[in-house]
Amino acid sequence: MMQDKKPADVIIVGGGTAAFAGAIRAADQGAQVLIVEEGKIGGTCVNWGCVPSKTLIARADEYQCVRHEQRFGLETSGEINLELLFENQRFTVDRVRNSHYEGMLAAYPGIEVLKGHGRFVAPDTLDVNGEHYQSERFLVAAGGRPRTLNIPGLKETGFLTSHSILQRKTLPESLLVLGGGVIALEMGQMLSRLGTRVTIVERNDRLLKEFDRRLSEKFHALLESEGVHVELGVETLRTYREDDQVVICGRRENEGFCLQAHELLLAVGTAPATDRLGCDTAGIALTEEGFIAVDEEMGTSVKGIWAAGDITGGPLIAPAGAHEAEVAVDNMFHPEKHRRIDHRMTPMAVFTVPEFAVVGIFTPSWQPNSLDIVDAFLDLERVDKAHIVDRRHGGILVCADRENGRLLGVQMLGDRAADVIQAAAVAIRCGMSVFDLADTVTVYPAISEGLQLAARACVRKLQQVS
Repeated sequence: MMQDKKPADVIIVGGGTAAFAGAIRAADQGAQVLIVEEGKIGGTCVNWGCVPSKTLIARADEYQCVRHEQRFGLETSGEINLELLFENQRFTVDRVRNSHYEGMLAAYPGIEVLKGHGRFVAPDTLDVNGEHYQSERFLVAAGGRPRTLNIPGLKETGFLTSHSILQRKTLPESLLVLGGGVIALEMGQMLSRLGTRVTIVERNDRLLKEFDRRLSEKFHALLESEGVHVELGVETLRTYREDDQVVICGRRENEGFCLQAHELLLAVGTAPATDRLGCDTAGIALTEEGFIAVDEEMGTSVKGIWAAGDITGGPLIAPAGAHEAEVAVDNMFHPEKHRRIDHRMTPMAVFTVPEFAVVGIFTPSWQPNSLDIVDAFLDLERVDKAHIVDRRHGGILVCADRENGRLLGVQMLGDRAADVIQAAAVAIRCGMSVFDLADTVTVYPAISEGLQLAARACVRKLQQVS
């Protein structure tokens, strides 16, 4: 006979970034928190995503620099020690998990971690390892997993995902990457720089379609110059294995062709981990894509159940999930505050080299000639620091309200774009105008000077149309 355990003030399903942010927020308010996690503490970002991938991206960039130092009169040589490379990756992951997650628990005695899979058997009851845990408040932050496609032959062919490829101890000799988004570009460029022959296969007519074409096409050209082969506009029809090769058969403009490599990486986005949560039993509504549907206060369709992070859909980035969890917990314990999520000011980045970054109103249907806005584009060639570090590929796009010059959005491709975009995020949040940005003194030489120069270009446009 199953026994009901003493209820916690809040039970959190998941043990990643969003889950821990919510747990700390609740514990800081004196709550007793139970985290239910069946995998490794730290979730996708720490164990299989951001930390391991960005570690390898950093090492690959260093290796790329070493191989090109002769252009500057520096005689260097270097070979890849794969054993040491992957040992450093594992060490970094363990260090981040221990310091930011497992080690942090000692400072919060009100947080308990229970190892096991959690599944709702009622709106107020979670089954974990055959035992029932009840609470008046639940936060579902179980994250997501790599999305797969229903392509004939794919299952039989076998493929790597963004998770499994980072657990390898060897590099593929050649690789087909199916997808042209964030994961595909980060992984494809990194592996190419470490010596893998990479072909990116994308169904759209350009890479990273969420960004302005002027930026994505600059990066496409850079990838090709580094030896990455890119196939656009491809409809993948089937896959199969032939000896030690994976073969993709596709079609482009009614013309069929095949591509082959030693391995296939599926990099087509993230699917929500909702299939084993008992959402139907609890009455939790899902979106058409299978994510948990939430309102602006991160509440679900069921009273007493909130959700945060990747399991609720985009933006699929760890800091956004952490913020959502904090908002959810605040609304649990202080419903009168009605805290709401507004991701219009949430920045995101793509950790290619150079980096992409964006914040503000930009969408895939972005129309720079809209009557309500004015935009200005600055090529990174205009920024002195880009010449100093010899990283001139890129640009900055600034968008402002035509009526008052208020900064609405920024897109960027360039060295340290992920750092520079934070200044734009703060400016948008504080209601600054492009006039304010243009009049702000910058550090010199610095890539961030480009944000000021782009703002000045936008000011000139505003003055022309006023």
